[in-house]
Amino acid sequence: MEGGHKYARRGKSSDISALVALTTCARPALIAKNLPGLQTLLQGLPGFDLVLVIDGLSLLPNKETLTLAQQLGVNCVIADFPEGVGVAKNRVMSLFGDYDFYFFIEDDVEVLKSALFTAHIDAYEKTGIHHFSLHEPSRLLEEGQPSFLPREKPAAGPQKIRHARFGSAQVNFFSQRALATVGGWHRQFALLRRGGHTEHSYRIFNAGLTPAPFNYIDELSSSCCWHNPPSIVSCAGQAVAANRLFAIENSLIRQQLGPQAWYAKYPGRLCLFGQGEQDAYRYL
Repeated sequence: MEGGHKYARRGKSSDISALVALTTCARPALIAKNLPGLQTLLQGLPGFDLVLVIDGLSLLPNKETLTLAQQLGVNCVIADFPEGVGVAKNRVMSLFGDYDFYFFIEDDVEVLKSALFTAHIDAYEKTGIHHFSLHEPSRLLEEGQPSFLPREKPAAGPQKIRHARFGSAQVNFFSQRALATVGGWHRQFALLRRGGHTEHSYRIFNAGLTPAPFNYIDELSSSCCWHNPPSIVSCAGQAVAANRLFAIENSLIRQQLGPQAWYAKYPGRLCLFGQGEQDAYRYL
C-alpha cells in the first residue's frame, strides 16, 4: 500500500503495529484537553504510534495546535490549507500505509480507556470484521440484528456488536486490508470539507469485509467521553436527507464505487517532534 512508512519503534516490541491518528482543525483548546491523556494511554501499549493530523496551517488556530504538539513531543501530519477530515486521513495513509491497524479519532473525542484500542483489535481477530465505528449510540440509524461475541469468561456474558446502515466517524478502526482494498476518502468531500465517512464505510461493506457499513461494539461507548462543539465548517444550503447525509454522499453510495486514490490537493508533510535531537520537517 502507498506510503510504507512507520516510526522507529524506540525499543518497543510487539506482534502488531497500530497507528492512532487524531484529526483536528482549528480547535487548539480541545487538543490541549484531549491529546495529553491519549498520549499517556498509548505509551502503555506496545506497537502503537500516535500522530496528530492538522488540517491546514493557513488557519491561525492550527499554528497554535502545532506549537502544543511540539511542547508535548507529538509528531504531526500537516498541510498548508484545509480540505476536510477525509482528505486529512488520506494524507496519513499516503505517508503511513504499512501498519497492521489504524484508528482515526476526531478532536472532540476524549479517550478514557486503552480498551478502546485493544478490544477493537481483539474483536477483529475473533470475527474477521475489518472496520468498526464508535460514537454516541444515538448516531446509529437503521440497525439490523446484533451479533454476540463469546468471552473467555462466560459468566461475564457475550459482547454485543450492533450493526447498522448509518452511523458516525468520531472513532474509526480499520485493518490494513480494509484500507488497501477500498483506498481513500472521496475527493468530492474536499469541496465541502465535511462528510464522506459513510460512503467510505459502504465501500468496505460492498467489498465483503464487514457484515454492515457500521459495526459498533456496544460496551466500548463508555471508553470515550463524547463532546459536540459547533462544526468548524458551515454547510448551510446543502441538502441533507433523512439519513443525515448530504445528497452527494447518498448519490456516491448508490454508485457502489471501487477503490479511490489517497487524494489531497495539498499533500501531507510529516513534522517530527517526538524523535531526534532537533525538530524537523520531513517530506515523504
